[in-house]
Amino acid sequence: MFYNKYKDPEEIAEAAIRAEVANEAEAAKKAAKKAAKKAQAEAARMADSDNKAEAARIAEALWVAKVTKRVQATRIADSANMAKVAKMNVKKTAKEDQAEAARMAAVVRKAEAARMAEALRVAKITKRVQATRIADSANMAKVVKMNVKKSAKEAQAEAAREAEAAKKAEAARMAEALRVAKVTKRVDAANEAKAAREAKAAREAKAARMAEAARKAEADRMANLQKFTELEAYAKGTRAYFPDDELAWVQAVLKEKSVASNIVRMVFDGDGAEYRFEATMEELVRRAKTLPPLCNPPVLEGIDDLTNLSHLNEPAVLHNLQVRYGMHNIYTYSGIVLVALNPFAHVPLYSQDTLEAYAGRMRGELEPHLFAISEDAFQGMVRDKRNQTIIVSGESGAGKTMSAKHIMRYFASAHEGNNNGSSSSSNEPSAEASSPAGGGVISRVEEMILATNPVLESFGNAKTTRNDNSSRFGKFLEIRFSERHTIEAAFIRTYLLERSRLVYQPATERNYHVFYQLLQAAAAGDLADAGERLGLARDDGTALTWRDFAFTAQSGEIPGVDDAVEFRTTCEALSTIGVGRAQQAQIHGVLAALLHVGNISISGASERVGAAIGGDDVGGEAACQRAVELLQIDGALFRKWLTKRQIVTRSEKIVSNMTRAQALVVRDSVAKFVYAHLFDWIVRTINSSLLGNSSSSAAEGDEVAASFIGVLDIYGFEHFEHNSFEQFCINYANEKLQQNFNRHVFKLEQEEYHREQLKDWTFVDFQDNQPCIDLIEGKPLGILSLLDEESRLQQGSDQTFAEKLIKQFGSPSTPAAGFFGKPRFGSDRFTVRHYAHSVEYAAEGFIDKNKDTVPDEIQNVLKASGDSLVRAILGSDEPTPAESRLSVRAARKPTLGAVFKHSLASLMETIEATESHYIRCIKPNDAKAAWAFDAPMVLAQLRACGVLETIRISCAGYPSRVALPEFIRRYGVLVGPQPPPPPQEEDAWCRALATRILDAAFAAEKGRFQVGLTKVFFRAGMLALIEKLRVERLNAAATAIQRLVRAHQQRRRYVRMQRAALRIQRSFRGALARRRFAAARRDRAARAIQALARGALARSRARDRRAAVVRIQTAVRAYLARAWFRAARRERAALCIQRLARGVLARRAARREVHLVTRMQARVRGSRARRELRRLREEARSAAHFKDVTYKLEGKLMVLTRQLDESQARAAQLSDRLRRALEDAQALRDGQEATVDRATAELAQKVAVLERAKADADAQCAVLVEQRDAALIDLEKAHAESARQRDDDADARARLEAKLAELEQELATSRAQLADVRAQHQTQQTLQQQQQLQQPAPQQLHHVPSGADLTASSIKRSDTASRWRAAAGFSATGYDLADQQLGQAAANHQPIANNGRRPHSVDHALPELPAGAPVAANKRATLGTDDSRSLARMLGSLSPTAGNGAMIAEAEEEAVFELRSEDEVREMLEREENLITEVLNELIGDLQVPLPNLDAEYQPPDLLFPAHLIGLCVIKMFQYNLARRIDRLLMSAIARVQKKTAAFESDYTSAFWLSNVFELLSIIKTSMTEHQSSTHEYADSERAMNDGMQYLETLLSDIYFGWIKDLQKRFVKLIIPGVVESEALPGFTASDSGFFNRLMGTGPRESTVKIENVLSFFNHIWRTMEFYYVDRAIMRQIMSELLCNIGVTAFNNIIMRRNFCSWKRGMQIQYNLTRIEEWCKTHAVADATRNLDRLLQLVKLLQLQKATDQDIDIMFEVCDLLNPAQVKKLLSIYAVSDYENPIVGPVMNEVTRRAMPSEKTDKILLDTNDLNDQVLYLTARKVPAIETYIPPEFRMPRIRALVDSQTDMAYDDDDDEDEDVDNIVPADYNDYSPYGQQLQHQI
Repeated sequence: MFYNKYKDPEEIAEAAIRAEVANEAEAAKKAAKKAAKKAQAEAARMADSDNKAEAARIAEALWVAKVTKRVQATRIADSANMAKVAKMNVKKTAKEDQAEAARMAAVVRKAEAARMAEALRVAKITKRVQATRIADSANMAKVVKMNVKKSAKEAQAEAAREAEAAKKAEAARMAEALRVAKVTKRVDAANEAKAAREAKAAREAKAARMAEAARKAEADRMANLQKFTELEAYAKGTRAYFPDDELAWVQAVLKEKSVASNIVRMVFDGDGAEYRFEATMEELVRRAKTLPPLCNPPVLEGIDDLTNLSHLNEPAVLHNLQVRYGMHNIYTYSGIVLVALNPFAHVPLYSQDTLEAYAGRMRGELEPHLFAISEDAFQGMVRDKRNQTIIVSGESGAGKTMSAKHIMRYFASAHEGNNNGSSSSSNEPSAEASSPAGGGVISRVEEMILATNPVLESFGNAKTTRNDNSSRFGKFLEIRFSERHTIEAAFIRTYLLERSRLVYQPATERNYHVFYQLLQAAAAGDLADAGERLGLARDDGTALTWRDFAFTAQSGEIPGVDDAVEFRTTCEALSTIGVGRAQQAQIHGVLAALLHVGNISISGASERVGAAIGGDDVGGEAACQRAVELLQIDGALFRKWLTKRQIVTRSEKIVSNMTRAQALVVRDSVAKFVYAHLFDWIVRTINSSLLGNSSSSAAEGDEVAASFIGVLDIYGFEHFEHNSFEQFCINYANEKLQQNFNRHVFKLEQEEYHREQLKDWTFVDFQDNQPCIDLIEGKPLGILSLLDEESRLQQGSDQTFAEKLIKQFGSPSTPAAGFFGKPRFGSDRFTVRHYAHSVEYAAEGFIDKNKDTVPDEIQNVLKASGDSLVRAILGSDEPTPAESRLSVRAARKPTLGAVFKHSLASLMETIEATESHYIRCIKPNDAKAAWAFDAPMVLAQLRACGVLETIRISCAGYPSRVALPEFIRRYGVLVGPQPPPPPQEEDAWCRALATRILDAAFAAEKGRFQVGLTKVFFRAGMLALIEKLRVERLNAAATAIQRLVRAHQQRRRYVRMQRAALRIQRSFRGALARRRFAAARRDRAARAIQALARGALARSRARDRRAAVVRIQTAVRAYLARAWFRAARRERAALCIQRLARGVLARRAARREVHLVTRMQARVRGSRARRELRRLREEARSAAHFKDVTYKLEGKLMVLTRQLDESQARAAQLSDRLRRALEDAQALRDGQEATVDRATAELAQKVAVLERAKADADAQCAVLVEQRDAALIDLEKAHAESARQRDDDADARARLEAKLAELEQELATSRAQLADVRAQHQTQQTLQQQQQLQQPAPQQLHHVPSGADLTASSIKRSDTASRWRAAAGFSATGYDLADQQLGQAAANHQPIANNGRRPHSVDHALPELPAGAPVAANKRATLGTDDSRSLARMLGSLSPTAGNGAMIAEAEEEAVFELRSEDEVREMLEREENLITEVLNELIGDLQVPLPNLDAEYQPPDLLFPAHLIGLCVIKMFQYNLARRIDRLLMSAIARVQKKTAAFESDYTSAFWLSNVFELLSIIKTSMTEHQSSTHEYADSERAMNDGMQYLETLLSDIYFGWIKDLQKRFVKLIIPGVVESEALPGFTASDSGFFNRLMGTGPRESTVKIENVLSFFNHIWRTMEFYYVDRAIMRQIMSELLCNIGVTAFNNIIMRRNFCSWKRGMQIQYNLTRIEEWCKTHAVADATRNLDRLLQLVKLLQLQKATDQDIDIMFEVCDLLNPAQVKKLLSIYAVSDYENPIVGPVMNEVTRRAMPSEKTDKILLDTNDLNDQVLYLTARKVPAIETYIPPEFRMPRIRALVDSQTDMAYDDDDDEDEDVDNIVPADYNDYSPYGQQLQHQI
């Protein structure tokens, strides 16, 4: 049952499969047989029909006998064809059979697949069954195929037989035909000849037609070749631009394209609209129609330079600007032009950090900005020594004024660091002056330059419909620099102030700002006398408003502007430029007078009646009276000439009345005249202040500066509904500037081509606007000339002026006809076709505005004013030098047009003589809405400002250019991989490879590209084509990779399925086998259980029987054994008791005997040792006595020698004094004689005075002579005494040398004995300390504080590590411990134990001494004394020939000082000046810093000994309460260290002294913490110590921050190339080449600085600090500062540079930062990496998705440390990589919305790490012990003596303590006394 249950399904499935296969095979056989029969029948039928047809044809041929050779050939061909058809039918049948067989095989395979699936689902089919089934199926398929092939072969054989029969019949027919052909041969020949001739003629005609058609086709092909190339770019899915009325241009996608019958048809799909394009090839070639402009690829959208677009056309430029503006990037380059769009909102682009970021940077290195243009101009001035001009142009409201203001602020603030070297008095920095954004101190001139902005804006700016702060004048600011490139002066020139605005403003516009500011200030109470003096208040005291004056009644306040605040700003600016408060009050009076002049009402209906002031209006008369009072002029004359006019003839003067209209014109002319002169006076005052003098030449700006940068803020092209004289002059100026701009661009293009050595290039001439300029300024028949001519005529009018223009230029035959247009209706208008737009001007008002004159009578009245300011501003109305050259007739006043023409000519001369930079300001919308983009309006301004003209000029040549390395890197994929270039021929290799790439891409377009020296140049559109080829190649490669990857994935999937099937089968079979095995195992187990059970029962019975027997035997044997054991135990116990008792008695006796003997020996040996020690001490004292005698003799010799030297020096000084006295006397005599000779006649009294002075001088000379004689006598005596002393010294020297050998021998013997005694003493002391450690002393003998480490005093020099890690609980100096012991000893009347003495690092205790090792622990060897310094060496320095003090000083330095008592130590510390000299010279001044060396290993004492030795001196001085000495030592040491480290020449020096200063500070703080004195006498010392700690902290801070600054200065050069530009991560090469980098050929290049260089810098600094044992906290803080420098510098550079903002660059930076983080973790400074958090989040932001709102949420969540303004800035400059979608508008809008609330407060750039504002927060460590190690090579006898004295005192204390311990031990103690044992251990 078990096997049948699992076998039946398998057998059933197998049987079913076999039956199905057999049925299918049988059906296949039947089908094959049927097909074979059918094929045979068909072949037979075909053969029969063929025979019948052949017989019919033969009969017909014989009967007709007219068949020709061609008919015969046709029959033969027909028969052959029939045979072929038969064969083909047979083959077709066979193929059908084969197909049927294949179909059957496919059915079999499908069935097989179904069975396999069924087998897998059921999981019951084994591998063997499957293999069998597959084999059977294959066999069946083979059988079927073989049957089919056999049938086919049989059919082929049958067909062959039939064909053979047909051939035989054909042969018979051919023989018969040959016979017939003989009859018709002649006829056939004639027919064939005729046919041949006709065929030949036809072929020749056809060949001619074909050749003609080929020539035409070739011509058409060559003509349309270029257009066909352009058409290739228009593939399905291509985007193109189409014009639109509302949006200017819209994008559409190509949906259909067809090129048929020389006609091109394309259908584009736009947003809800369809665009069609249709044109013929001829139209495209003739440019009658142009193809739709193509869109640029997404990777180029939002690029920062318009000329870098692959498709450079008008809509592409507009779209790129719109994309960048939508990303809140308002600046864009267009070649050499900076396009600036007004955002009408606050943008954080002008902070001081941003300004400093652009300082010193090349143009194109950072994002486009007007600061970049300013820096480029400054660097051009410095580098090229050429003056510069920045031209800021644009229409009203475009932001020209603000741009010019920021440019001036940049020049005043960016390079203020250079101002320190200026020597000009005018350039001295003011007390309160600082840069506008918190920068450094700026100079007076720079402050005044910035102050000119509010002044000129108040008096020259006004609100218009397009701009709230529109400049109504042109301004050229000339900033002059000195030879040191600092601002030393400035000069301002103004052009064409809009005077008419004073008296008339259109609706919603305002007058000049200053009037509203004046009124608002009067209302706010800022002007105390506004009501009384200025008349700006009513009778009731209320202030008048702008509505009360005619000149200001059009419009009032500007939203968001406080005029009162602006007025105060203007007043402060006036004060800055040198206009005092009194003059400001006069200016206010003039302005108020002008307001009142506007309120003067005039009545009068006709000239006969005459005009009158006031009339019925009382207010008009009051206004006139107020104006007269303010101007301080004659009121009667003013009223008279305001309403009357005077005509001067040769014989008389005629006064006539004026009409009301004429009087109003005069009134307005007076106001304009006064205001214009006031404005000019303010400009002159500003120039006088900026130039620093008041001369006329300075006022005119004629002084020549070393160099200057001009900023031209001029009006842009204007086109309104009503255009008058002002618009005409403005557009004329823009025509001149545009001409200069075009020529400049053309020149730059030519220079570029010549520099790159391009060959065979031709330039399409640009459209020059010179004819338009000739139309305006031509002589003698230009518009301005005709206007001046008409203005000088008495009867000249605007109508006649317009008629003259139409008559002169209206004819089509005139040269200017193309630029002048006459109106359709009327004759008072004319049109000028400017470069930007055709403008229609109204001639009305041209004459009056051009004259702009005021009657001479009124001028005389005004000039006679009593107000000094009015006289000053009107008295300077002389013609300027430019005006004086206008005409030979000086009496004729020049017209306004002529003045403007000549000032414009002067401006153009200045611009042409300088290097020009262009900023084109664009107004994006009329509504002044923030971030709104009106495309048609922007496009019109682009055309007007010349940006599109620049692009058109560039497109005429080679507009697209790519640097060779960048070209090869990007487009090298077109030719495959290339070998690396040879190092010497890299440039030639690059050019050759670029040529090969271009030839492969454009084989037929040789003339559309050229390879220069460093760049590849392309014609318009070619860069897009090669980009398309690159994309296609990359797409093909991507497709191939995808295909291979997908195939690999499918194969892996199939293999996994196969393995799964095998695994299922294996599992199924395993389950079956396990079940069979389980059944067999159960059967076997049953049998085994039975066998075991039966055996167990049998064994159980046998065990029971055996157990019973064993129990019986055991009981018996146990009884017997117990009895024996009891007897043996009793016997063993007795023997053991006896042995133990005897042993105890013997050991007691032996122990007592040994104890007594040991005590006796110890007493005897101790007594002998103490006697020997006393003897050795006496001998040592005797040796020291001899040594002292020797030293005294030596000292006496030194004193005598010093006295001799002093006497010699004194004699020399006296001789020198005598010589100087004689010289002075002689000089005095000479002077007296000369004075007497000159002034004998008239100065008798002075002669007497001089004679008395001479007498006094003679007396003084006599005294000096006597002193000289006495000195000579003393000198002779001194010589004699010195000779005698030398003799005595020689004798003493001989005697001393005789004793020298004996003394040295005795001294050596004493030292050896003393060393042995001290070694024994140290050994005993070590044993005592070990005993003390093993067993604590009794409570009554404890004098050491709890927690003190008693082993600290035994730290030795050789055990440096243990000495450095001495217990923290032990005293650093030993003072507190000594004080405690003294106090306790005094209280308990007991001596001080040795364990509590002050610790020294001297080797006075040796824990372990190896046997036989020499004892070298004496104090001299430890302290570094040299035993070779013998007395002979000292005496050798006293050679009789020396005789000078140098030898004595040297001997003194070589002397060994010895201090035997505390008094001597105190005396040296208090009075020895050379001690401080030793410290300053040896330990600081002359100290050579040890350098890191692999051969030598330094421990802390080897490097920190200066700090410890100085600390020892300071602490000893504090112990003796020497406050003044502490001050002097610490202050001198600090000053010397500060001088040593001031230069920061080496990292080793900085680290060494940083570590030592911190160690010294820690030593002093530790001492002060542990030794707080409670007595008042130590107050001064404590103050000195506290002051010293403060100065040490300051010194430590100076060294730290100075070193940090030096490190940062060097490290900052590694940050950008090493962290940002280094591409250490393979496979992610980022392209960083911008337009200007490629233009200069600087990118992309491999960075020479890698991340490894940064890590090497870290390793160098870290190892240096580790070597010099710098405190860990300081090390961590230094690394934190360096990491902070990385974070800030890299962050600010990335956020300001578009080429760094890509996801590939982000990957590289993240990898480099990961390397830095790993380094920090390795060196235990991982906490410092928090300074990189913002940089890491910035890098993460670059790598995140930026497509949806969800991505924005993720960005703000992940990058929580970045403020919204920074996120917005990064997204706005993000560089899209290949295959990456650009950031769409909704995403940017959402980011902008989130950034808007905090945009005004958020900063884009991180604050720089200003070390001046930082504080070093460190805690001094606790120093456990002071090291007294002195290097042997140092000659410091006094410091060595100080250290030795401490050691000697320690030894003396040890001796006293030993004697005291001997005295306190009782004589009758025994071993069993606990007190005695503890005391012995204590001893």
